[in-house]
Amino acid sequence: MKAKILATAMLSFALLLSIGASLVAIEASATVTKVRWDGSGEIGVHFVSDDDATNDFWTGGNTISGEYHAIDNDDNPYGYGIDTTDVKVKAHVVNGYIEYRFTRDDSHTSMYGAAGQESYTFIGSYYGTADFRWHSRSDYAKYQSCHYGWQNDNQIQATGEHVIHHYIDNGNEEGAEIVIDADGNTNLTIMNEHADSNGFKFGRGCGCYHNAHVDITGTGNFTMIAQADNTIDTDFGIHTDGYLSIYAEFANGFHFGNFALEGS
Repeated sequence: MKAKILATAMLSFALLLSIGASLVAIEASATVTKVRWDGSGEIGVHFVSDDDATNDFWTGGNTISGEYHAIDNDDNPYGYGIDTTDVKVKAHVVNGYIEYRFTRDDSHTSMYGAAGQESYTFIGSYYGTADFRWHSRSDYAKYQSCHYGWQNDNQIQATGEHVIHHYIDNGNEEGAEIVIDADGNTNLTIMNEHADSNGFKFGRGCGCYHNAHVDITGTGNFTMIAQADNTIDTDFGIHTDGYLSIYAEFANGFHFGNFALEGS
């Protein structure tokens, strides 16, 4: 589901950047990792939370700034041998890109099924800006992106000619993704998401909070795909038996008021 759209988004941006690189690669275990940047060029962070989770973050452009904060809590709750991992990122770029991937690598499988859940975001802004504010958390039972009380709206933004790709995958080829290819301004809100071996939530999760909407000015296209083994339930009145695809082309802006959904 996600691979074909991901390849398109990445290839369409591959020719943009030709800049000097300064790379930061960090592996950490049972510790706190903090990185701040403000300048130009490219930076990458590789964070490993023992065998429990992995996070990779990259950004590059004419102007880049932001901060990265990751924690391997080394807490082993309930004695399952799996630590809680928490990552927060805020990033801004001018004429560049932002890319983020968080993978949950371990699970208390006898009670909660297999690991392999993943959250991914790519923002490419050819002649404009991109902003990304994201919070990931994993433990013995699940993966979650919980932004409530930290960044309730507009976790993903871009201006100018830009591509946005975001997905949540539960490790069993179930999940949801959004791809935006536009020339204008995009404000994308995905306040919460959740994935475990039984299914996923997109714009839902972290309690009863639902907040998922997008506003785009200008021209372009919007794609949303969701796939589940059994059913997909949405906040916008569609209930289906496992596959949902929405595509829109627009010449004067686009608005989707609440695209929250979940699959199982």
